Amino acid sequence: MNHNNSHDLQFHVQNPDGTFSPAGHDAPLPVSTAQPNNMVDSVLNQLSQSSHPIVIIFHILFKAAAVLLYLFANWFIGKSEGAFITWSVVCILLLAADFWVVKNVTGRLLVGLRWWNKVENDTTTWIFESAEQYQQQGGRPRYQVNPFDKNVFWTVLYATPLTWGVFFIMALISFHWEWLLVDGLALALAGANVYGYYKCSTDQKARFERMMQQGAQQGAMAMMRHNVLSMLTGVQSSTSSSSSSATYV
Repeated sequence: MNHNNSHDLQFHVQNPDGTFSPAGHDAPLPVSTAQPNNMVDSVLNQLSQSSHPIVIIFHILFKAAAVLLYLFANWFIGKSEGAFITWSVVCILLLAADFWVVKNVTGRLLVGLRWWNKVENDTTTWIFESAEQYQQQGGRPRYQVNPFDKNVFWTVLYATPLTWGVFFIMALISFHWEWLLVDGLALALAGANVYGYYKCSTDQKARFERMMQQGAQQGAMAMMRHNVLSMLTGVQSSTSSSSSSATYV
């Protein structure tokens, strides 16, 4: 047996007459083009841009778990009444955990925002805070907001109520009234966080105002184009009518 390459198996075949045939080699393994670690590496590379990668994970984790449970629970748990109660309770717990994490942890660490309320003398006061305010007032911010963290935070925050809104409409159309409880609660919790952080962020307010202004400008331009086209069409119609009258006279 040839031992030149320890990773290459070779076999000597003895013929009936006592001679040996040349060594046979095992067929090389096909080169796999699939690289299962590519997705993991891509995610890790993305997370390396974050100042708080663990916080990013938890910002997405409970949301994704609740959505996946909502979509696939019937396949794995079943469609019985007891199974529905089980997965709906677990889904509500995931939604509550996500609400708490986003409200108290991820918003403060990823974008420097916080909203909360305090009760004094039977009066509830809502407080919306941002690191920018403390910086402008002479306070020293603990950190600068990472652009990657900021983009992930706001994208996921806005996408969450949109997703549950789609689920709500689908449940309404398909007459799955029992699902509306979970969908409605998810919309309420996600919407509360969106509203709270929108009130905190001057940047988001300015962006919303710019969007409204752009929409108003586009609407005004569309109206002007419509009016101009209407005037031109009217002039052409009147000219054609005059020409016809002159011909018959």
